[in-house]
Amino acid sequence: MSQEAATEALMGLSRTMTAVVASTLGDVHGISIPQLRALVLVATRGPMNLKVLAENLGVNASNASRSCEKLVSAGLLERSLPQRDRRNVVVGATDEGAALVKSLVESRRAILAAVVAQMSPAEQDLLVRALEALAEAVAAVAELEVGRVPDGRLIPWLL
Repeated sequence: MSQEAATEALMGLSRTMTAVVASTLGDVHGISIPQLRALVLVATRGPMNLKVLAENLGVNASNASRSCEKLVSAGLLERSLPQRDRRNVVVGATDEGAALVKSLVESRRAILAAVVAQMSPAEQDLLVRALEALAEAVAAVAELEVGRVPDGRLIPWLL
């Protein structure tokens, strides 16, 4: 197989994964993608101040604050002011916000499990090996290191 064929196969996989993600977003009514990014980041990484949230999202603090305000109003995030620094607003996911993120992950996992179930055990093994090789190749691309977070993800808010 040529490098071009492999690249085209990855482009097809990218479209498929985008469709999986898009299909699960139908469950998120009234929340914009930027707001969902903030919610996912806070729900998966824990409470953080607005400056750290903005840095992880790649936006300015005022944009992060606006997204959080809407999520607070929706009951998905809560704000707190630490006693030691009352200017340092910290946001954390509410139980409802964490449940929403968990539901999105479970929906994606169910879709992907149904796809994998259509494959033979040998094809499943091949898929695992190919995806492990892909992950290693991605890790070797220096241009992608800029956005990598300590847990290895390239996009901190992406589950």
